Amino acid sequence: MDKKLSFAYLLMGFTSLAVQTILIREFFITFNGNELTIGMVLASWILLVALGSAGANRLSQRSAEPRSVYAMLQLGIACSLPVSIFLVRMVKNMLGITVGEGVGIPVILLSSLIIPILPGILTGMQFPFGSRLLRNSTGQAEGSSGKVYLVESIGFIIAGAVITYSLITRFDSFSIAAILALVNAISAMTLLTGSREVRSAGYIRAFIAALFIVALFSLFGPAQRLHQFSLDKQWKGQKLLSYRNSVYGNLAAAKSNGQYTFYSNGLPIITTPLPDITATEELAHFSMLAHPDPKKVLLIGGGAGGMINEILKYNIEKLTYIELDPSLIRMVKDFPTTLTEKELHDGRLDIKNMDGRRFLNMTKDVYDVVIVNLPIPSTLELNRFYTAEFFRSARSSLSERGLVTYTLPGSLSYLGTELRNLNGVIMNAAKEELALTAIPGYTNIYLASKKDAGITPDILFKRLSERNIETKTINRLYLEDRLDLQWIKWFQYSMSRHSQTRKNSDIMPIGAYYAVSYWNALFSPGLNSVMRLWDKLNFAAFAAAILVCGVLLYMSLSFVPDRKKYSTALAIFTTGFVTMCLNLILIYAYQSFFGFVFSDIAMLVAAFMAGLAAGSFLTTRAFFLRRDGVSALINIEGASVIFSLSLGGLLLLLNNSRVNITPLAFYPLLGAAGFFVGAEFPIANRIYLSGKGPEDAGGFLYAMDLLGSWLAAIFVSAVLMPLIGIFHTCLLLGMIKLTSFAVVVKGRKN
Repeated sequence: MDKKLSFAYLLMGFTSLAVQTILIREFFITFNGNELTIGMVLASWILLVALGSAGANRLSQRSAEPRSVYAMLQLGIACSLPVSIFLVRMVKNMLGITVGEGVGIPVILLSSLIIPILPGILTGMQFPFGSRLLRNSTGQAEGSSGKVYLVESIGFIIAGAVITYSLITRFDSFSIAAILALVNAISAMTLLTGSREVRSAGYIRAFIAALFIVALFSLFGPAQRLHQFSLDKQWKGQKLLSYRNSVYGNLAAAKSNGQYTFYSNGLPIITTPLPDITATEELAHFSMLAHPDPKKVLLIGGGAGGMINEILKYNIEKLTYIELDPSLIRMVKDFPTTLTEKELHDGRLDIKNMDGRRFLNMTKDVYDVVIVNLPIPSTLELNRFYTAEFFRSARSSLSERGLVTYTLPGSLSYLGTELRNLNGVIMNAAKEELALTAIPGYTNIYLASKKDAGITPDILFKRLSERNIETKTINRLYLEDRLDLQWIKWFQYSMSRHSQTRKNSDIMPIGAYYAVSYWNALFSPGLNSVMRLWDKLNFAAFAAAILVCGVLLYMSLSFVPDRKKYSTALAIFTTGFVTMCLNLILIYAYQSFFGFVFSDIAMLVAAFMAGLAAGSFLTTRAFFLRRDGVSALINIEGASVIFSLSLGGLLLLLNNSRVNITPLAFYPLLGAAGFFVGAEFPIANRIYLSGKGPEDAGGFLYAMDLLGSWLAAIFVSAVLMPLIGIFHTCLLLGMIKLTSFAVVVKGRKN
């Protein structure tokens, strides 16, 4: 393959991953997102790329100057990315939404479809034009799309580690966009050097030279000024003091009316020197007063800026504070207040920068009180701290009278369906391991202990007085009101109407779904009926739907004139869907078993893409393609059925046994998941081309692969995994591949 083309195809994969990563992070920060936000943005991006690929399929064959068009596509992506970044940061201002204010699903979905429309479609158009260039260069139509697919995948692999560990941690989004523009301009210029396409190449070279100069110049000032200008507009009403990226996410510090607020991925997590004193004192003092003599305390999340100060009022020996991102503590120290200085310099405080679940699984220490001070489980990562497996780990680290405390949204007037569901499935998870005491209110406080806490207003007030603890809100009247038997009986009666028997667990994170439903009820109540309808569906309903669709597809094959093309397109579509699902399932399982996945995501994605590249490489080799293409496709389809069905059982076994497994075990599993789509694409392209012109392949099959991935990105993390769990999701994926396997077998002969 020509070196210029090889570099262009590598850059296509690299740029595609870089652009979607930057936009996903920007959307995540703007919309205070969770996996649903990521899923919608990723799904929108995949859809736009698929539309661009399908739309350019015929155009690429009719173009008189495909090399010039490809160069222009590179430049178009480079120019449109900074515009998209700016619009993402401005979208809340344009809609009149303030910083920190939540938004509904329709706003996120529409924004993620409209804002990246230009870079997304242009990225999709690159593939068919790239395939046409390779065919022109080699004079061979067969296998060209598969080779482009292979080299693009290698570009993805390279991009994963470079973007996560080098670009994002060192440069802002606009500077990264300028770097991408420089590299794409160089690639475009080399493509046109010596080109025979003389009619427009000269004009494009001039444009490339101008873009190169602008991009190079912007790295030394303009990019940073645009970055700062957009941040000032995005954080309107607050003075932005610091804005930085780490491998764990985005951090920001802002000041308004003398108050410092520290944000993580757009969410306010620390406010100082005047925190939310009611919420802080409630969680801290109910937790500490419920134990007869707390000495060792473990605090997971949300410590600096008030919570640590309240806990250290007690005569404890040690407070272990778990904060995943060390950059957050450094940022708090960069903007000190009297409160944070007092907290962070107390000798009893021990800060551990690691995942809370991982710490509990590793520590040999025993704690009297474990306080979970985290937001509601609206993400799969947060959900891990509200599951039966978490309470099991916490129980093993508790002293004889030890307890775990956490909070969830509540109400003293009416517990709606969303609140009952959210509280109920987490209560079920906690009760499986510990005795549970609920303190109802507008924020429900839960005390989960080895033995019944047995707290009363008199006991708590006596301990408060004996320990000589000064508080601003906690007193006898407050305790009597908070623990009023009338409220407790009302809460118990309201929750008795909770008919759900499901419990929140690592492999069935239903708590995340109900947290999103609650969030949706606040900001997009018009979609409540949709969320409740999904909740009524179960494994049997999904399985029945797949069975009916499978039978209809199989029967319809008898009426299709070209069965091979029909069955091949279906195989690629289902493979795109299933492999994306398997990829997301394995990444979530990795997170569940070993801790926060964000810092390792680049290598996990690289493992998936390495498998994809290996599959594509093997099936593009001459010795492999000498075999009957349909037979090879049938074999791969059958193997994917077996892999999908067995993966669910393997993950269930690992979750239940909790054997010591190494994180390295997940890399070959991710590689195997990627192998199927990589192996199928060149074979499918060969079958699709059989007896047809080259204009009928390439872009269309690429679009079918992406459309399958688009559906998976929407449903797997937001619906399938939370509602039916990882095991049953894998069974459904096996059924889907079994359907396409049967269709391919039947379509073997036209």
